[in-house]
Amino acid sequence: MFCVAAFVIFGVLGIFSARYRVLAKKAWGCVLKKITFKPCDISVQEEIKSRLIGKYIITRPRLAKFIDRFAGAFSWAFVILSVWSLLVVVNSGLNLIVYDTCNPDNPESCSLSGGGCGINSGKPGFWISLKHGQMFTWAKDEVLTFGETVSRVPGRFKTWNPQEYILSSNTYYKPYDENKKIALEIIDPSCKFCAKLFGSIKEANFEDKYNLTYLVYPIPDPVQPNGFRFPHSALIASYLEATKLNPLKDAVISADWQILEKIFNGKDVDNISYQIKFNTVYSEEESKNILRGWLKEIGYSEKEVENIEELSNSKEVKNSLIRQKEMVEKQIKTIKIPTIIFDGRRYDRAVGQDKLQ
Repeated sequence: MFCVAAFVIFGVLGIFSARYRVLAKKAWGCVLKKITFKPCDISVQEEIKSRLIGKYIITRPRLAKFIDRFAGAFSWAFVILSVWSLLVVVNSGLNLIVYDTCNPDNPESCSLSGGGCGINSGKPGFWISLKHGQMFTWAKDEVLTFGETVSRVPGRFKTWNPQEYILSSNTYYKPYDENKKIALEIIDPSCKFCAKLFGSIKEANFEDKYNLTYLVYPIPDPVQPNGFRFPHSALIASYLEATKLNPLKDAVISADWQILEKIFNGKDVDNISYQIKFNTVYSEEESKNILRGWLKEIGYSEKEVENIEELSNSKEVKNSLIRQKEMVEKQIKTIKIPTIIFDGRRYDRAVGQDKLQ
């Protein structure tokens, strides 16, 4: 083990100084002998050891004696730490390739991650129920092991077809055009990175070039009182689904998309983003009042608004949200919101305007 440690040390030092390369070569020869179960040349070990502690023999003899006595233990510790560090680097690199983050259990803690809200896929799951009368359970999450990461590597390089993940409830930002390709987003209305992506989409006029659609996914979080990461994302999602069931006639922009645009881009009378207000200020009733007001502004009658509110608590809306959740977790298997799929590529982050043009 001493020769292995010496090879690593002198190999690194040899990058910067030629005088260590000879020792690195000798140490490697010793390692090869160990691998083939041959005794290592004692003189080589002594030469390497003398280089390491020689300069301390005169000036600090006690330290030299201590190092000489425990050189074997130090070597074992060094090699173990080196192997562990290498495995961490390899694992983080694979995570970056597969998940676009070095820490899939907590994507936002990784400084190398693209902008996105982690959905806690690596944490133990709990049974969760929606408020607003929509009682159903979120499936338990699986721990993202190294083996799971390796198994997902091919999926990172495959050609992604958004058409495979379109459901009957999907709407498009503008009327569907057969001459345009489909682009699919996975969003949580309350995630700030979804708002950032939407801003980039508008800047790039992306919605004019593609049939832009989305799956809505309120990010679950068992720690929060209502079972979701953001206080009103499930409520907003239920209103979006109910609005889809009551489309506005002759609308250039689908009504549910108009709601999303107000959340992502709109500001209230205090010039504060509506998304921030939903996440930090509004109560549940205040959130409902805002959504009702928007529906009327968009063009719905009082009766139609009442119908949408009733539908938001219906089994039909509940089942639609369940189908979208299953699509996100079991088929697309994203761990970050937003995710966007277009032109055969998948991006698990808020991609910038340059990627969308």
